[in-house]
Amino acid sequence: MATAAVMAAVGLAALIPHAPIRAETQTRNSLSLHVEETTGIRRTRYPVNAQVPFPPGALARADQVRLLGDDEEIPAQFSAGSRWPDGSVQWLRVDFNASIGPEETRSYRVEYGPGVSAGAGPGRGLALVEDADAIQVGRVRFSKTAAPLLASVSYRGEVIGSGRNGFAVEDTDGTVYELGGDTGVTFEIVRGGPIYVELRYSGRVSLADGAEVPFVVVVEMPNSKSWVKVTASVDDPARRLRQLSFHSPLTLGPRPWVWDFGTDRWTYGSLRNEEASVVLTNEVEVGGATGWRVETGPKGQERPYETTGSTRPVVAGWGHLQGETEVVAFAMDRFASAPGTYRIALDGVGQASFHVAPAAPLTRHVLTVYQHFVGTPVQIGAATSPPSMLHPLVARVDQAHYVASGLEPPADR
Repeated sequence: MATAAVMAAVGLAALIPHAPIRAETQTRNSLSLHVEETTGIRRTRYPVNAQVPFPPGALARADQVRLLGDDEEIPAQFSAGSRWPDGSVQWLRVDFNASIGPEETRSYRVEYGPGVSAGAGPGRGLALVEDADAIQVGRVRFSKTAAPLLASVSYRGEVIGSGRNGFAVEDTDGTVYELGGDTGVTFEIVRGGPIYVELRYSGRVSLADGAEVPFVVVVEMPNSKSWVKVTASVDDPARRLRQLSFHSPLTLGPRPWVWDFGTDRWTYGSLRNEEASVVLTNEVEVGGATGWRVETGPKGQERPYETTGSTRPVVAGWGHLQGETEVVAFAMDRFASAPGTYRIALDGVGQASFHVAPAAPLTRHVLTVYQHFVGTPVQIGAATSPPSMLHPLVARVDQAHYVASGLEPPADR
């Protein structure tokens, strides 16, 4: 059976012509890359993050690639996500922007080989400026410690204020620990632009009982949208943790600030003073029953404002907070997707918090939050709706390419 499987894989590998790594070979090869819009939303210059598999030896370097659409070169960013033991590219990251209609599929061609190189520039790209303590990505500044995480998003006026800033975990005794800090954090630039930037922080959290749990924080930014995507993952084999949260201190100028949540009723209201608070909570039971509620009032004294009611218990983990000159759209990925308690809180000081507490202890906790910073009045094409942030475009190559490489297609989000 093993021999037959190997022979089948070798036969399918022949479906992908590829050049050996030898420099004297100038063969130009290509494969098809398909981008699909699956949510029913028109996308304008929307970031595409594709992963293209290659068999061993098929692609020596990530710069021996270019992307074409309708026989015209498309500005793209190429990097090796992983390599085979011989040093050739295993997974190639292809980052570019696409304008595509609702439920439309578009096909592109990836050319590769020793005689290929990208010639098209990205136009408006993200510039990175790094110093000892921080890194500037376009107009957004991050610390290198993950706590605090976002130091500045100064587009016109500063939108980041003082307060809790970054990810935190809470153990079963109720003690809260920040992810990151002044010591013990490893910082890495995974993708350096100009089309897409990815930063990675890794470290360990020391719990009160002396145990340590590892964490990774990933920050992502496209050049075509003014959003920041942050993801934290924490491994907890002993199940000592009960909650993972993200905190962002915002400053939006004079109040009142208008807020809304993506409920089926488009729930909205305002924060009129420093004591004001609004909290969206969605609880998903193990049996699948779910219900949401929005509470408002002085912080710590919130009262019911809207609830699920008897019909359509639907809520999305997104919304907006708007001041006089700035709007922050936010979205919490996989909101209410598994048993547990999900919470988004905003207050009159500008503190935004996103929490997920699973119904049962997990060995791995993950939380992803998007924040999209846009000035008012919002220009057409500048804003991206929270639902579209939560449902990125799907990019895949033909199944034969996965089989020939021996790799599985990337998992759907």
